[in-house]
Amino acid sequence: MSEMTMIGMLSGAGVLLFLVGSVVMLAQKRWQARLQTQVGAHVGDELAISVAKSKQKRDGGDLVSKLNERVRKLSVIPKLQIDLTAAGIAMPASRFLVLRIIVALFAGVVPFLLLATLGVGLRAFAMVVGMIVGFYFTRVYLRMKRRFRLRKLEVQLPDAIDVLGGALEAGSSLPQSMGMVAREMSDPIATEFSRVVRDQELGLSQQEALDRMLLRCPSEDLDMLFTAINIQSRVGGNLSKVLRSIGFTIRERLRIRGEIKTLTAQGRISAKVIAGLPIALLLLLTLFNWSFVNPLFTTTLGYMMLGAAGIGIVVGYLTMMKIVAIKV
Repeated sequence: MSEMTMIGMLSGAGVLLFLVGSVVMLAQKRWQARLQTQVGAHVGDELAISVAKSKQKRDGGDLVSKLNERVRKLSVIPKLQIDLTAAGIAMPASRFLVLRIIVALFAGVVPFLLLATLGVGLRAFAMVVGMIVGFYFTRVYLRMKRRFRLRKLEVQLPDAIDVLGGALEAGSSLPQSMGMVAREMSDPIATEFSRVVRDQELGLSQQEALDRMLLRCPSEDLDMLFTAINIQSRVGGNLSKVLRSIGFTIRERLRIRGEIKTLTAQGRISAKVIAGLPIALLLLLTLFNWSFVNPLFTTTLGYMMLGAAGIGIVVGYLTMMKIVAIKV
């Protein structure tokens, strides 16, 4: 197979995937607005999916609907939808999966076209590596966004517990107290508690609604809070007093985490500096002495050395960050 044939096939596949993804996104915009109006912001919930399926069936079941149906039947879709909801991304899992494929294909085609001086075998290898990196890049971004949102929720949790305890002492019921948290707090905890209230309004029990929130936001502090609420609902007791105690415990844990973060700041900065020095040195040499670093970008051995250096930098950085990561 010649190079031009391979390039034509890759380009055609890229254009095809881009068109499929565009059609899927445009088709889903019609019913997503109505879906959010009927069941709130539950883009990733099972009820939202069932409503979307019924609407697509009423619309006639065209090619795009069948494609979405096939994608949703994949085993990774339910877990991916939970991750998207936990990250605060209002996007169906099928669309995100198509987006990942498009990014992976683009990340593979770019190095294949840029490395024109190498042989077809090495260019194909670079294309495969680029596709793998591009496919998992979106996953890493999703995890980082979910982790950031979860940390923000954990910081807001003590204040939310104070609001719950105060509302209970004032005579409100637990669902009314959760509704007050949803109204008076900011995102993300307001969004999550509003989903809990809406789940109960749609027929779920209190424990099921709380379990769904814990599934979206896996946090030890949140688990401790929901365990206390579930036990109190079965055996009774002064829930407001228990909430005050839990709020104090969570605040102390956050304080200890802050102290540990301060004490390990030097190690984290050292890891970033050590990982960034080789990259900065390579950029300086590229700017001021191109003839010295030219073999790295024009020979097969140079590309292999750059790849080995990149892997070493990543492994060293992750190892140093793992050392200074102390779990509380």
